[in-house]
Amino acid sequence: MPAIFVNSINKTKPMPSIQVTVHHKLTEHEAMSRIKNLITQLKHDHGDKLSNITEEWHARTGKFSFAFHGLGLSGIVNLHPGTVEIHGKLPLAVSLFKGKIKDVIKEKANELLEGHKTTEQ
Repeated sequence: MPAIFVNSINKTKPMPSIQVTVHHKLTEHEAMSRIKNLITQLKHDHGDKLSNITEEWHARTGKFSFAFHGLGLSGIVNLHPGTVEIHGKLPLAVSLFKGKIKDVIKEKANELLEGHKTTEQ
């Protein structure tokens, strides 16, 4: 087998990633509390679609992973004074929707950290 072919077999494609930074004016404690409550609420509201949920916090950094309809997602949330950074890895199967996924995450994070609640009318 040619060396070029062998080398291409051994390399795995990295998962697509997203990065979102959200600015806020909350205290560190309030921002963290809202983020942790959101994760709990997602488990409650979408438990039938989510599986293999893990969440681990060390100081101001949270690591999470879960499967949504069987597709594995993972990421890190870093809390800083005035900002929250979200770094996520997406399955290749949804990479075409990366831009939309990033927009939705940013929109929902802004709502969460600004304290605005949307109501259906």
